[in-house]
Amino acid sequence: MTPKSTDITPAEKSYWVRWLPNALPAAGYVTLKNSSDQSFDVTKIKSPDYKDISIYQTVVDSESSKMVKVDKFTIPAKGEFALVPGKYHIMFQKPTHLITPGDNARVIFFLSDGKVFKMRMPVRTSPELY
Repeated sequence: MTPKSTDITPAEKSYWVRWLPNALPAAGYVTLKNSSDQSFDVTKIKSPDYKDISIYQTVVDSESSKMVKVDKFTIPAKGEFALVPGKYHIMFQKPTHLITPGDNARVIFFLSDGKVFKMRMPVRTSPELY
């Protein structure tokens, strides 16, 4: 069994998955806080509710913006990392079952120290629906 991290927690009301109809890819957002004295990389994200999960960064230049897939992100020591619209997000693809607003996506973040952080992210149509 993989040990769970007690150093990583989500910021209150920062986490949700944007629901889209017809099993379209869904973006997930969360601000992860790190209470430890060391930084951690999130190297992989999995979910029993989705077959494919990737991390993307929105890159904006003078003429356009695009999503760029990234392999990891770092939660700094005594700091936080925000996956928010327009910057970074988690892309949830290929749901393993019917997912509708009101459900909770089970998400596992794999950390560079060999531990995991698990959480449930509410699925909804808007960030305001807390």
